[in-house]
Amino acid sequence: MAKRRTRLIAAVSAIVVIAVFRPAAADPLHPTVALRASFVGFYPGHLVLDGIGGAELDDGTLRVHADRIILDMRAQRYVAAGTVTVQPTKVAGCGPAQGDALGMDLTTRQGVLVNTGGGMASEAISGATIGGPATLAPGSEPLALPDVGLELPYARATAAVAHLGADVRLRNAHVIVPGGESIGFPSYVYSYSSNPGYSNTNINTNGEDLPIYFGSTADSVQGVHLSYNTVTKLAFGLDSHFVGARSYVLLSGSPLNGPTKVFNLTWQDNINDHTTQTLTSSTTTGIGTTNSYDLRDSVHRSFFELTGSGQPGFLGGTFAWQSFDQYFGSGTGSKPYYYLRTEYGGTHVAEQASFAPFPIDAVLPNTVWHTAAEGYLGTPTWDFGQNVSLYGSADLRGESDTLPHRQVSQVYRLTLYTRWTRALSATFSDSAAPVFDDYRSVDTIYHSRINFQTLTLNYDNGDPFALLLTGTHAAGVTDNPAGLAETPWELTAQLRFRATRSLSIELTRSYFFGYNGERFSGFGVQLLP
Repeated sequence: MAKRRTRLIAAVSAIVVIAVFRPAAADPLHPTVALRASFVGFYPGHLVLDGIGGAELDDGTLRVHADRIILDMRAQRYVAAGTVTVQPTKVAGCGPAQGDALGMDLTTRQGVLVNTGGGMASEAISGATIGGPATLAPGSEPLALPDVGLELPYARATAAVAHLGADVRLRNAHVIVPGGESIGFPSYVYSYSSNPGYSNTNINTNGEDLPIYFGSTADSVQGVHLSYNTVTKLAFGLDSHFVGARSYVLLSGSPLNGPTKVFNLTWQDNINDHTTQTLTSSTTTGIGTTNSYDLRDSVHRSFFELTGSGQPGFLGGTFAWQSFDQYFGSGTGSKPYYYLRTEYGGTHVAEQASFAPFPIDAVLPNTVWHTAAEGYLGTPTWDFGQNVSLYGSADLRGESDTLPHRQVSQVYRLTLYTRWTRALSATFSDSAAPVFDDYRSVDTIYHSRINFQTLTLNYDNGDPFALLLTGTHAAGVTDNPAGLAETPWELTAQLRFRATRSLSIELTRSYFFGYNGERFSGFGVQLLP
């Protein structure tokens, strides 16, 4: 067991290195800027750090001291004011330069050190070189400060490390909550990157958890997840995100307390502009490990896909071709579209138990191969006035395997959207899914049908308040003795409100109307700026 664990750790470590490794000579993916001061305010709405009182900034090229330093992470520039001292960090024998104000662009590494008196001229800064006359381009404003408007600090700290384009880590952080109080964290990370490696998670709580990130580097973040389940009540988990230029790795363990523990690995890699691969692995104590792999390559308005999966007693794989959405007609406006898909694959099980309609003592093959073809058709969007629209779709899939078994499944869907006011809208969707199963070796045919309705009410009057209510109903009939497993009724509410001018809270919870003895789900909680 110890050897297997060692091999697993080595394999995971190798994947992480491959996924996030960048040559030492390459420019950093997320440049690091460190800021310290008596008070560091963080304004996430504008991505601004404001250091007041004995402020010190290190951008990897220059070290700056001033009474106040403001870092604009969105524009990737900073301004220092009041008794400014600038010194290169990696140039030996270069003394500090002094001035009254400093404006520095982190993208171009160009800046200006301004002197307002004493007969000293303003000096230009280029990289680590300080000196020479400062010549400003027409219209440039190197000392312009970001306007945070009426936004209050979301958090205060004594130090911050910004990884530009990714996240900011606050040390001795206090997140401000209603009533002027605050919640203290030794380290608190706020991620603002659009890269899915930062925003995705492989912790399976359906979003019903409270993530708090506490660690970060230039290419990673680490956090703790708190969630609720019926066994352990308060569940505790950890996850790490390792993000490279074209790939990312997610590692997580949640819950780490209680009788059942789950460990997950996700590796997503953009091999080139048209090829991606994804590896996922999930290990549950007492059950085992499930692995899956997906490789996709785009070729002329379509893609090829190779998938594989494995778990104790099961192996499966599929090779498929699927077109991109193909539109009918030309010109502007909404148009009907379609896509096509074909696939070939197989599954292997260690022990194949008999199931209906086969006799209970039937000996079924352990390996089954299948072929399938699918076609999808989407309608254009029909507008009825400015606030009402209707669209639909139809999906037809036929599959035949070597059991032998033939299945034809269909899904028909109509969706109606209406907007009553600027803030209030609704969407209603009705689906019908008939399924035909033919087991010709035992001369048995099953017919099944599932109807599914979804009603969504969305109220959003802007930043202060939003409410999303989603109700679903499912009903089905079948002559298959195995029956159908559908949740008849489910209601989900997602509420977002502003607790203070700098803090929003988002709550999510579902109600299942007593299906299988379950009523309420756990709460999903997110703290937002």
